[in-house]
Parts: sequence; structure tokens; C-alpha cells
Amino acid sequence: MTEFTDKPGYSFNPGPPPEVSKFFRNKELLPAFSFHDVEPEEHAVGFTVAKAMNVDVLESIQGALQKAIDEGIPYDQFARELKPRLRRLGWWGVKDQIDPLTGKVQSVRLGSPRRLKTIYRANMRSARAAGQWDRIQRSKRALPYLVYLLGPSERHRPTHQAKSGLVLQVDDPFWQTWYPPNGWNCACHVRQITRREAETRGIGQSPRIPMRDTFNPRTGEIKPVPSGIDPGWESNPGLVRQRHMERLLAEKLDAATPDIARVAARDMATSWRMQRLLDGSAKGSVSVAMLPEDLARAIGSRSRVVQVSDETLAGMKEAGDVVEVGDLAGIADLVETGRAVVADDGKALVIEGSDVGLRGVKIENVGDDGLRLVGFGASN
Repeated sequence: MTEFTDKPGYSFNPGPPPEVSKFFRNKELLPAFSFHDVEPEEHAVGFTVAKAMNVDVLESIQGALQKAIDEGIPYDQFARELKPRLRRLGWWGVKDQIDPLTGKVQSVRLGSPRRLKTIYRANMRSARAAGQWDRIQRSKRALPYLVYLLGPSERHRPTHQAKSGLVLQVDDPFWQTWYPPNGWNCACHVRQITRREAETRGIGQSPRIPMRDTFNPRTGEIKPVPSGIDPGWESNPGLVRQRHMERLLAEKLDAATPDIARVAARDMATSWRMQRLLDGSAKGSVSVAMLPEDLARAIGSRSRVVQVSDETLAGMKEAGDVVEVGDLAGIADLVETGRAVVADDGKALVIEGSDVGLRGVKIENVGDDGLRLVGFGASN
């Protein structure tokens, strides 16, 4: 006989923001001996813990953090469940370990309560910040400003405290580096606000970002880092992740068969993502066409993927050019059938068409960023 209770069969707890969970779940494992062995850009797309050279150890820590994100597990429970696993794997206390850079044996600190707390805080805060950035980009038309806020710490870094209350537009370059957290145990955060609240608070001017040179003892490299930000924390993880995904997609298109790549590029040229770039509600790039291999070689490009960026589209709009999704849909046909002329000392192609639709396009080889559509004209 079926039992009935007065407990509802649904929950008002929506769980963690999906952007946060997805950001962390998509990180690849990056075994590393030192935090300095991994660049800030790699931290945004890879999961690493210093001295965790064993994949089993990394998987255990990453799995525990993923569970903490998905289920809202506090630190005490996270540490209580993870510590026995790390002990079984031999990753606890002080032990000898070979530094792969020097080949020498060193006595190093592996797992400890203090380290677990640092791992928990750093990963939870950076994942939440990256997920928030994704939501910020989607809702910036209604909430176009960010305000920098301090966390609940008893003491604040003077450079962070100086940013408290700063109000800037979502797309201000300041947020490319000074998007919190901005260091170890930094509890600073941002809040997205309306134009009305921004005006009430007082909209600031994008501040100058002084730099300081930092020395990486692992590589011997001297690298400039914004003053007030800990080395390794000087990038916006959500923005870096977006660029990484764009590069990954371009690589997949390059590796696909020509027919599949052409169809995929046409679909992306008319996608919702492209519409967001056109209306200014998103940043980044979208693939729009596949350049024939001989033309790609002619301007020294290893990639055949042609992308268009929000900056190019904004520039066209400022110049008075009306750009619509329908215009971009014709680019793939034009680059495959038009007459191509190498320009700008072999760094660009001008492809001209004669049919009704697009009159011509210009494509540049921008090195590591691949091929970029930098201009086009519609036929009258």
C-alpha cells in the first residue's frame, strides 16, 4: 500500500549555480610540483595542487571539491571526508619527493589541515567568481555596472581596501585583472548593479594599474604583475576560460573533415552566440568560415578557421555599417568561392565576390589568435 506524507515532493533549494559547477567540472588535471610551475591562464582551465604529482591524489581532491560545490558542503565536512583518503594514498604530512625540475630529492609538506583549508578556499572562491562572470556577461544589459566590495576579513590589504566601492562598467578593462579574488585568502568580491544604483554610488574612472616585477624561482622568468595582486591571481578566470573554449573549438574545427567543418562554421555564424556579439551583450569571438588550405598557407596561418570578434563588430557599428546575422551567414560561401588577393605584406587576404550579398571581406592572420575577419562590405 502506498504511503503518503505531508512532505512535498519538490525542493525550493535550486542547488549551486550551474555555471560554477560546470566551470570546475571542466578543469583538466595538471600535476605540478610547485604553484609556480603553472601559469595563471592554466589555473583557469586546469586543476592543480602543488606537490600533488600523483593523478589519484589530484582526482581525489578534485572530486571532493566538486562534491562540495554541488552539495554546498562546508569546509569541516570536506576536510573530514577527504583526509582519510589522502592518508591512504600516502599524501599526508612531510615526506621526501623528487623535484622533476632539478631531479633532487626534497623534504616537502604534502597534506595538512592548513593546506586543505587553503585548497578549499582558493578553489571555491575562484570557481564562484568564474561562474559569476558568466552570469554577469549574460545580464549586463540590465545590470551594466560592477562595484568592488571587501570581504568579511578583519584586516584588508591596503591596495584592496583602496578599491572598495569602486564602480565601473562591466566591460571596463580594469576587471580583466582586478576581478576578485586577487590573492591567497582574498575575500573581496563584486556585485552587479543597475545604472541607477551606479549613479547613486558614483561611477568611477578606470584607474591606472601600476605594475611590479615578480621573479619566478622555478623558471627564472621576471614577469610584471599588477601591484596589490598576488602572482598567479592576476587574471579573470571566467574571461580566460571563455577564450580557452574559443581556442578549443577552433582546434576541433581544424581537425574535422572539410564538410563537417564548413557546416559547423555556417551554423555558428547564425547562432545565438553571434547574435549576442552583434547586440553587444557578449564578448569574445565566433567562428564564421573555413578558409581553403592553400589560402591559409598564403598568409602563413596553420589554422583555417576564420573568426569574428566583438571588437570588430563594434568597430563596424561605430563606422555606420549595419551588420546583421544574415550578412555573416554569407561569409562562408564568399571565402570559398571569391577571388582572393594577398595584402599587407602577406599577412592578410582580401576576398572579393561578384554575386548579390557580400561585396568582399578582409581576413588577417593574427598569429596565436588565428584568422580574424576584420572587415567586410555588403553589395548594393
